[in-house]
Amino acid sequence: MMKKGSKAFLVILVVLSLFAFGGCIKKSGIEDDLDSGEVYPENGLPKNKKVTLSIIYPVMGFGKEYFEYGVKTFQEKFKNVKLDVRYIEGGNDAYNQIVKSAIQSGNDDEMYDWIYSFTNGVTLMSQGKLETQDELWERSVYDRPDLKMKDVIIAEKEAVFNYFNHMYVVPSGSHIYGIYFNKKLFKKLGLTEQPKDWNEFLAMCAKIKTKGVYPMVMAGKYAGPYFNFGWGAIPYEVGGDKFKQDEYNFEPNVYKSKPYVTMLKRLEEFARRGYLHPGTASYDHTQSQMEFVQGKAAMVTNGTWIANEMAEVLPEDFEWGFMAFPGNDPGQKQVVLLEPGGSGYIWKNRPELNKKWTKEFNLWLLNLDIQNKFAQAGGVPTRRDFKFESGKKELSPSVVEAWKVINRKDLKVIDNRPRVRVVSNSEMAKIAKKREDGYIAVITGQKTGEQVAREINSQYMKGLAADKRK
Repeated sequence: MMKKGSKAFLVILVVLSLFAFGGCIKKSGIEDDLDSGEVYPENGLPKNKKVTLSIIYPVMGFGKEYFEYGVKTFQEKFKNVKLDVRYIEGGNDAYNQIVKSAIQSGNDDEMYDWIYSFTNGVTLMSQGKLETQDELWERSVYDRPDLKMKDVIIAEKEAVFNYFNHMYVVPSGSHIYGIYFNKKLFKKLGLTEQPKDWNEFLAMCAKIKTKGVYPMVMAGKYAGPYFNFGWGAIPYEVGGDKFKQDEYNFEPNVYKSKPYVTMLKRLEEFARRGYLHPGTASYDHTQSQMEFVQGKAAMVTNGTWIANEMAEVLPEDFEWGFMAFPGNDPGQKQVVLLEPGGSGYIWKNRPELNKKWTKEFNLWLLNLDIQNKFAQAGGVPTRRDFKFESGKKELSPSVVEAWKVINRKDLKVIDNRPRVRVVSNSEMAKIAKKREDGYIAVITGQKTGEQVAREINSQYMKGLAADKRK
């Protein structure tokens, strides 16, 4: 039988042995991984710890060449990290179904580390399923260690930290919204100067109309987004930073305020003067864009993807032009709407080292050489220091024209999406429908702009009240 003192000695010996051979004690989280040897100076992550990241990426309008290039260069830099990418053909619906099935399985061990945009992303955020990436905002970008991410991104912090005051995706690409115009037609009509304000805009449209051309066409079938691509700038032009902050902070009655009412009243006036193509109320985006490229309408509200979308039907001599929406009063700044697109979501219940490396990949996608590949695919670089003159001839003309405008110092660039506050609130969800119906009612003369503003605001106030009950 072992004596009491001997037992105590044995316990001490075992403990000392375990400390001496640290591998016998499994540490929690990432600590064990960081003890595994030399680290990369750029991010402090281990060089000799092999990691495989599972990525799912939909092949859609931008293709996959730029993404493949990002994957290739990342793995060349960090040789211990393998990116296992699953490319999904067949459009967004096919992709969403695959991601949805993976989520519903409930197996975090089999889940993707990196998920490109997903329709239920906001719901996943609210459920705590996705990792925040806030710390990357203060990180240096890889190809410019002297600059932080916050210094090089076009979008404001409020736009990037849009969801519940957090950053869930790195803005690796963007869309620019405004008015695309037929530059060749404008030259033919003697229109060489872009309007500086609302009155000049109306005068220009009057001149266009006298030549037998409709000044503008829009996709009324999807009135919510396609009207907003242009007309949505007016409240920020008229109301300035105050309106933006009121909307971002969910202030009561923001949608019956002067800036928002002004937008709807000007839409009403524009339609009453006959400046809208008569098909606007019923056209989808393809129909409206076709009328535009065929010269039946001089302008269309749209985003930077339009040239690629219409490439197969575009007349050979077509010339793209882009302008900020001139809904402002004299002396007020015009506004260009920018929507920062995102890199991948990160699944929260994945190993810590996987999540850290996935964040590094998202940061890597900001490199200028990758941004150039993205621009060639028809995307809008998110880097302020991107130089289009250094790009290739393959750059989309609608992107190039928009980029010229967005960098003008006399304009204000903002993201027009309010921060997400309510996810599953049916009252708030109805606002979008109220807006779409309201826009059509205004342009068809069924309701005044003031009437529609009151209806939208009423729905908004119901949403706020319902939110308080949550």
